[in-house]
Amino acid sequence: MSFWHDAIGRLETVLADSGCEDSVVTLSVNHDADVCQYPKGVCMEGHFGGQSGQFITREPVRVNTRISFMFGAPLADRKQRGAAGAIVNAVSGFLCLARKLRPCTPDRYAPCLAELSREVAGKQIYLVGPMPVLERALGNQVVDSPETADLFLVAGDGMTTDAGVACIDEYRGKKRMIFLGPSAAGVSGLINLEHWCPYGR
Repeated sequence: MSFWHDAIGRLETVLADSGCEDSVVTLSVNHDADVCQYPKGVCMEGHFGGQSGQFITREPVRVNTRISFMFGAPLADRKQRGAAGAIVNAVSGFLCLARKLRPCTPDRYAPCLAELSREVAGKQIYLVGPMPVLERALGNQVVDSPETADLFLVAGDGMTTDAGVACIDEYRGKKRMIFLGPSAAGVSGLINLEHWCPYGR
């Protein structure tokens, strides 16, 4: 069982007997949306009950599906995990379990990065997922091995790869992890992960 299953299990409990679990979520791709500066990929959006939630991934899907597709699913590949992320974000927004479902606008990129850099100053950082902005900004703070890191920064596609999931599951509760941006909003809210999105909307 992964952190994904923990979050989805929590959502299943919240939705039990509400009727929402059998409702349809629409997944689409929005190439024109503002996106968080940290993860790499395209913006997949989940739409549910008038709310939408983003998940940044390099393997987006377009489909109409039911929330309950996630319940008990193995979530064995990146596409399934990314789809689950978009669904969790949209449904969490609808239920008011997550509030920062939209990224900041590009004029807030610099202050966000400056604040995050101060937050992690002096620490050895392991990046879970491709994050070129942080690779450049944090320079020699970034380490190649999770064992040597003081803390992890996690974003978007890093939450969906086999290596990323294994890393998060191995070190969750053992080392500090900061989950970045709207992609991580729903999961973070459901299982109390540290979430960073100071200018999100």
